Amino acid sequence: MGDGTIKKGSMGPMKLGIKAYHYHIILILLLVSVPPFLVASVYNMDLFLQQSTSLINAKNETELVRTGAFMEKTLEQIRKDVLTGAANDQYTRTQLTNDKTNIIKSLTQLVFNKEYLDQASVYNEDEGYLLISNYGILSDLRNTPYERIVEELGSMTNYEVKGSGTWSLEREGKARSVVSLYAKLPLREAQTFLIFNIDIEKLYNEFLRQLNVDDEIYSYYMTDVDGIVIYHKDKTKIGKPAETGMQPADRYSVNSYPLKGMGWQLVGEVNVYELYHDVYKVRNKMIVLLAVVALAISGLIALGARQLYKPVGTVMAKVAAAFTGKLSRQGEFDFLSSAFDDVLQTNSHLKHRLNESEQLLKRTLLHNLMKDRFSGSPDIGRYLSGYGAHLAVVLFTLRGRGESMNGTNPVAQLERELDTRFEHDLFTESDREAAALFRLRDGDLNAFITELIAGLDEQVLNRLTVSIGGVYPLDKINNSYVEALYACNMGRLYSPQTNIYCYNKLPVDYSHSQIKDPAIEELELAVRQRNEKTYTEMLHTMFSEKRSLMEYNFNLYMNISLLIRLYDQESVVFLNEINELITDNGIMNADCVKQFFLGKFQSFNADYRTDFKDYVQKVEKYVEEHFAENFSMDDVAAYAGVTRQYISQLFKKQYNMTLIDYVSQFRIERAKKLLADTAIKVTDIGSSTGFNSKSYFTKVFKQYTGITPTEYRELAWNRNKETENESLIPLKADG
Repeated sequence: MGDGTIKKGSMGPMKLGIKAYHYHIILILLLVSVPPFLVASVYNMDLFLQQSTSLINAKNETELVRTGAFMEKTLEQIRKDVLTGAANDQYTRTQLTNDKTNIIKSLTQLVFNKEYLDQASVYNEDEGYLLISNYGILSDLRNTPYERIVEELGSMTNYEVKGSGTWSLEREGKARSVVSLYAKLPLREAQTFLIFNIDIEKLYNEFLRQLNVDDEIYSYYMTDVDGIVIYHKDKTKIGKPAETGMQPADRYSVNSYPLKGMGWQLVGEVNVYELYHDVYKVRNKMIVLLAVVALAISGLIALGARQLYKPVGTVMAKVAAAFTGKLSRQGEFDFLSSAFDDVLQTNSHLKHRLNESEQLLKRTLLHNLMKDRFSGSPDIGRYLSGYGAHLAVVLFTLRGRGESMNGTNPVAQLERELDTRFEHDLFTESDREAAALFRLRDGDLNAFITELIAGLDEQVLNRLTVSIGGVYPLDKINNSYVEALYACNMGRLYSPQTNIYCYNKLPVDYSHSQIKDPAIEELELAVRQRNEKTYTEMLHTMFSEKRSLMEYNFNLYMNISLLIRLYDQESVVFLNEINELITDNGIMNADCVKQFFLGKFQSFNADYRTDFKDYVQKVEKYVEEHFAENFSMDDVAAYAGVTRQYISQLFKKQYNMTLIDYVSQFRIERAKKLLADTAIKVTDIGSSTGFNSKSYFTKVFKQYTGITPTEYRELAWNRNKETENESLIPLKADG
């Protein structure tokens, strides 16, 4: 019994010792696994911040390009108005009182018709007085805001347009920020200058205020070519050098867009650090925690496994308390659980970012296809395979003035209604126009039009012009876009009483009892007989100043319909030229309209019947062999045996793009293949495909794809990995 008692007493402590030892081993293994876990978390957070910054850059640049393109068009129109005014002889005749009165009336009417024009005036340099719209004659400029005009005019040549900095003009008790455009008029009775004062604050509010949604994060403004601020939401910065280069590069994302017509820059700044402040804060805490845990483990291992648990528990509890505010025995485990949740959330963010990159790439591909740019990319089959054979483009244009596509307006409501009823992709073309690509169930265009009109709110529909193109497969959606644009431009001439136009329903021609000279048959006969004299006389008759607006519109429509019949094999190309004519010059510019029709007459049976196949093949071969080198259009022209001007015409007619765009597209496609299939550095890929610097490579790549080369590689590798995983799934045997 004594032996049994001793043995029983010895086994109790032995079991306890083994159990404690196992606990210590498990604890040591758990603690040793913490540093890699924390390192992975910090790395994921850094990766997330880097990729988020790249996406912010992409979004910022997209906003700049969209806003800048429309703003550039507006400023170019203002500059054209100045040049048009400079060519008006009325502003050079200032001797008689009646002449001065007529000039003031003309300037006042001009300001009334121009949205961003605050004031217009004519300055007589010889006599030193100013004729001002909505005011009258200012005989002495001294001690007035206009005194600056004398100093700023300087030496100018006839018709030269010169801009000023931003200055304040007080009218009707309110100070206005304006920028002046000066044009020197030819010397007639006296030396005169035409002056346009642009309401720069109104221009800013129309285009940039909506982008500055958060003053602490977003800042969009304009500068001149020297970096002097033209207009800023903080008016104290106007006229001073921009602080763009002074901002920390790791905290601010900065992009710019050139406004070439005025020699300005549109600048966008995003405070990335402020935008992701909470993520930066958590990452820094994780780094501190990593250092503390690493030091604690090193010390505990040195002291021995027997004393490991107590100090580790104490340290971890205190660290957890620093983050949770609670000091308890289970605090460290609660903290580890929350850290694990943070890692899962970070990984979720990364997957979400990959999905956003893919969606941005898809939208860019669709938009390029719709505008007939870069239709040969293999990414079309890789990412747009879900788009069927029945697609149609519809243009929605806001009717009237004073509203835009953004904010609470009919188009915002339109987008919500389309999302619930149709499969579509909506692209905002400007602040007044949007284009939608619809995926139809079949090729029945009539059924689609009926469904579209019936499915939209009547009030929204009444405030929009709806222009519909034909039904085409994915690789031909540019045809549908061009037809929709043509329907938008010409539909109102044929049927102004409605706001819904469909290209397929516009008649080729129609009759009007009041308009019979010359008849359209006579015009067609002159074209087919190559009688240029008769054709020219008919054009002058049809578009003379004596014609009423109704007659003018009828003759324009019938001429275009005639040429579409004559150029039936290339109607889409011709429609595109018509759209460009109307966009650039307007339908009421009779001289441009007549010149266009006469040019088409002279090139009939030439422009659209020429076979460019041999020259195209030569140019394609040269680009394929030399794309990695620097070469000029003269080199290509010499190789093909034609002039550089002919090369430009060739690519415009065959590809609807310039040679530079073709070469850039070719290089980008080669770069995309290397990014997807190899591990070569991005910089090396750029240099091997003909780009001189990484920054230029990235800029051009984003222009054609919507994302950076790094984002494209990450997206392609992720898709390749998913494809490989799918191929490894075993097939189930039947039965």
